[in-house]
Amino acid sequence: MNINELIESRAKVKDAIEGLNRELKELNNSKEELDYALLTQLDEQGLSRTANGKASVSINQTIVPDVQDWDALYAHITKTQDFALLQRRVSSTAYKELLKLNEAVPGVETREIRRINFRSL
Repeated sequence: MNINELIESRAKVKDAIEGLNRELKELNNSKEELDYALLTQLDEQGLSRTANGKASVSINQTIVPDVQDWDALYAHITKTQDFALLQRRVSSTAYKELLKLNEAVPGVETREIRRINFRSL
């Protein structure tokens, strides 16, 4: 394939992905609405699980953090050294800003990722 054919093929794939993503978004919205309706009816009927010939459903509850005061959390982590409370991921934006200022970040190496930037005309 020449470059023109590659670009045209890439455009077709991009359009197909966008169509599937729109469809996926609609299906996920429908799923969320159905889950809400199921939760509501299960609560109204005092059930935590039920089933029919097709599937079983049950209510699953989990605890997740909802930080109200980041300064207090960071103070706690600094005091206790309990870094397990944080996910191990460096902010790319903050790292790039430090690089622009010629500041080194100990323990971090730069890795370059190359991608095709594709925009429909």
